[in-house]
Amino acid sequence: MQRFVTIDLETVPDEGLVASVGRHGGASYPEQLKRVVADRRARTGGRSDFLPLPFHRPVAACLLEAVEERGLVTLTDAACWTDQKEPEPRFLERLWARLDGATVITFHGGGFDLPVLALRSLKLQVQAPGWFAEARRGGSSAHVDVKELLAGAGSGGAAPLDLYAKLVGLPGKVDVAGEDVGALYAAGAHDRIAAYCMTDVVQTWLLWLRHRLVEGSLTLDGYEESAQAARDRLPGLLAARLTPAEQACLSDFLGRCAPFFGQPHPVRRDARRVSG
Repeated sequence: MQRFVTIDLETVPDEGLVASVGRHGGASYPEQLKRVVADRRARTGGRSDFLPLPFHRPVAACLLEAVEERGLVTLTDAACWTDQKEPEPRFLERLWARLDGATVITFHGGGFDLPVLALRSLKLQVQAPGWFAEARRGGSSAHVDVKELLAGAGSGGAAPLDLYAKLVGLPGKVDVAGEDVGALYAAGAHDRIAAYCMTDVVQTWLLWLRHRLVEGSLTLDGYEESAQAARDRLPGLLAARLTPAEQACLSDFLGRCAPFFGQPHPVRRDARRVSG
């Protein structure tokens, strides 16, 4: 049996770090942040105002957990954290424990989510020996970055999750995008951030399932049963793990995913490929 955890983070600038490098102690936080962003833009020749990874502080994280047996991949759990629910150090401790022994599925997690988690653990003195032991061994099975997989399927380089999602019939970004998180957090809209984060996790998971079909590690029957299981289990998992306010923000999301599932072909169970 193989275990998978699909994860996504939403972050805001670390207020303490912004203040420490803002160079103007008497300035307000928005003024300090504006200066830090302007410095970043200047250093990149105006190409980017995306802050370096040490500046990013997680405020929401969502995950889906699944297991694979005999060519069938089944969702088993979901989780949603915000910094309003639990202190960050405790969240990190529980997350690293959950990732231990699992294959982590992300979209651009190698370039963002996982290094941010490692840097926050560095800041907060949270140990993750299992994860780093696997990294030192060069264990490629410990992490699958769906963005890298899909970028390799075309000659034009990587595209955003929104575009890949819409390609296969998923809704992509609807009401919220990553650049909105800072303003939503300042407005106290933590439920909307968490719900948005979960939509990215679900769509990353479903994209990865579709890729498994295309690459041949799942048969057509195994893929269709796995996708059907996801469609059947997601409503209950999200109802059990999300707050009522978070669920309200996701009220029509699963319905918008319907084109992805389409009409399944008859399942031939004896045609499943046994993974190993």
